[in-house]
Amino acid sequence: MPERKVNVLIAVAGLGIGGAEVVIQHLVRSIDRRRFNVTVGCIKAAGPIGEQLRHDGFDLEVLSRNGYEEPEYLTFLKMRRLLKQRRIDVIHSHTTDALADAAVCRLLSPRVKLLHTFHYGNYPHLPKRQLQMERLFARFANRLVAVSEVQRSQISAAFGLEPAAIGRVWNGVPLQPAQPDGSFRTRVGAADHVLIGTVATMIRQKGLPDLLAVARKLRDSGRRVRFVVLGDGAMRAELEELRRQLGVEDTVVFAGWIKDASRVAVPEFDIFFQPSLWEAMSIAVLEAMAAGVPVVASRVGENPYIIDHGKNGLLIEPRDVDGMARELARLVDDAALRRRLGDAGSEKVARQFTVAHMTRAYEKIYRELA
Repeated sequence: MPERKVNVLIAVAGLGIGGAEVVIQHLVRSIDRRRFNVTVGCIKAAGPIGEQLRHDGFDLEVLSRNGYEEPEYLTFLKMRRLLKQRRIDVIHSHTTDALADAAVCRLLSPRVKLLHTFHYGNYPHLPKRQLQMERLFARFANRLVAVSEVQRSQISAAFGLEPAAIGRVWNGVPLQPAQPDGSFRTRVGAADHVLIGTVATMIRQKGLPDLLAVARKLRDSGRRVRFVVLGDGAMRAELEELRRQLGVEDTVVFAGWIKDASRVAVPEFDIFFQPSLWEAMSIAVLEAMAAGVPVVASRVGENPYIIDHGKNGLLIEPRDVDGMARELARLVDDAALRRRLGDAGSEKVARQFTVAHMTRAYEKIYRELA
């Protein structure tokens, strides 16, 4: 007899623009439909990634009428109704509010199993209420998963759990061949410059003021470099003013969000630079490595596990502007080193950090729970 399909609900606040949302999208798209039925439940709003999934024919339901405008406290009732309609076996939650609703549903329907994945990378430094909610509702999950070893240790300490009580599934990215045509380089004025780029939401975590300071140092050294930031966010006005004060408006381009950036823009970078203050497991770093772009990244989160310094990338200390400028200058001056690090990074991702690796790991958990 063929095995019965497992019915899975992927529960998340919403699918806007961000690394965790990209991970969830890859997971939804790559789960084996011969063995699993998948429904996406967005607590607040679908978001652009969610709307694309729905457009592409995936089963997606929004549980709130209010979106993010004001809190709605009874979305767990809608989730429970969805569980009955889709005969859900396993809820896989990815955000705090999704975890809270899923935990209540599991108390009301013990037959349903709950898996929760943590995506935040700076435990225990969450807003107090969020940390309290996660600590409480995580107790009702059948499985807890971190996306990195560092994050697993942080959560274990913050929640008073044994490390063995938390699994680990590394994030994964697709290995899609890229064929850059130079149009993005031309667009940002880097046709005859070394192009140093990053992909980041403009928030404090990403260390973008340090990127601007590094850009000033490299520009003043006489090197022909162009920096580009793909992203937007709450700090944009502040960063634009700092760029003006540092006099690097001709060196640093804020390009905003670009659709399919990992395919159409990142492969045209000569160097990927991530000066983050903290991370869990950076999708942007993995995407750059998968594209064969050499990475210079701060020694935070899972970066030291992904990057072997000097072999498949370079690591720098967060906030160390002089160290960042020094390592970037090495790569700017040495095209052969860029190629060697880029090739080794691509091989590392292919061996260990693909969407297929990630999806098979989650599918195994779904089967075990069901």
